[in-house]
Amino acid sequence: MARVLITGGTGFLGSYLSRFLTERGDHVTRTYFVDPDPFLREVARTGETVHLDVRDPKEVASVLERARPDTIYHFGGQPYVRPSWEDPTGTFRTNVEGTIHILEWLRLNAPKTKLAFAGSSAAYGIAVHQPIPEDEPLLPSSPYGSSKAAADVICYQYCVSYSIPIFRFRIFATTGPGKSGDAPNDFATQVAQLERSPPPRVLKVGSLETRRDFSDVRDTVRAMWTIVERGTPGEAYNIGSGVTRSMRAIVEGLQRLAKEPIEVREDEARLRRVDEPVIHADNRRLKSLGWAPEVPWERTLEDLLDHWRSHPPAAAPAPK
Repeated sequence: MARVLITGGTGFLGSYLSRFLTERGDHVTRTYFVDPDPFLREVARTGETVHLDVRDPKEVASVLERARPDTIYHFGGQPYVRPSWEDPTGTFRTNVEGTIHILEWLRLNAPKTKLAFAGSSAAYGIAVHQPIPEDEPLLPSSPYGSSKAAADVICYQYCVSYSIPIFRFRIFATTGPGKSGDAPNDFATQVAQLERSPPPRVLKVGSLETRRDFSDVRDTVRAMWTIVERGTPGEAYNIGSGVTRSMRAIVEGLQRLAKEPIEVREDEARLRRVDEPVIHADNRRLKSLGWAPEVPWERTLEDLLDHWRSHPPAAAPAPK
């Protein structure tokens, strides 16, 4: 039985990963910064939870000393693009300095502990090559992407300089029941609300021409575990389905599943300042480890819609 610490472990990815690892028999400790969402608490099912502000090196040291994990999955941070434009300094403090605090503790106290860093495809920015390979230059187009790129490079440096076994995830769009703020969940939330509303039933959207490489969260957490178990320390690994879908196709898929006819209308407030036209993962390095996506996209959409039908929010979250 491995001892695992998941920073940000009560969030979306951390909760699903916690359940996956617990079901495998690992002892999981999850950290939180804000109170966990009730549904995600249900998803995770079990595991000790402790408070952690990754910006505080003393708190980082205290939590890691107490947990003494064999593996750390590092999700703790500021996870959204839009807030990073409003607070780039805070985003860097959390995502870059927070990562350094963990790396420094490992360097000084437990250099053999595995660290899986949850990086992002946002680090690539508007990539020249599609699908995007791991050796694509990191040229991010947002403060969030820049913070993830910086932390990614620092993780590589600590692996090379101090032989800490670090695995760098570059996670492409991941969705699933319980996530707030991404486009499929935003659309599904609105559809579920509109089904309960009188006409006119109008779905508000941003650009429908962009294409994204979406994975189901259940496939994503399997990919993470596969990389840590079978991957090469120091390497970067794209985590994505290898298939792109337009926002329009996602909306149309939800329209087909809706119980009532729904119109679509562009909402200027949902347009991003910078929006890459295509983000497509070259996932051959990941697939070489024996991983392949298993959850059909149609099931993902059905699960999203069913979730928001049974868990209606007070107000539909805007995409972040």
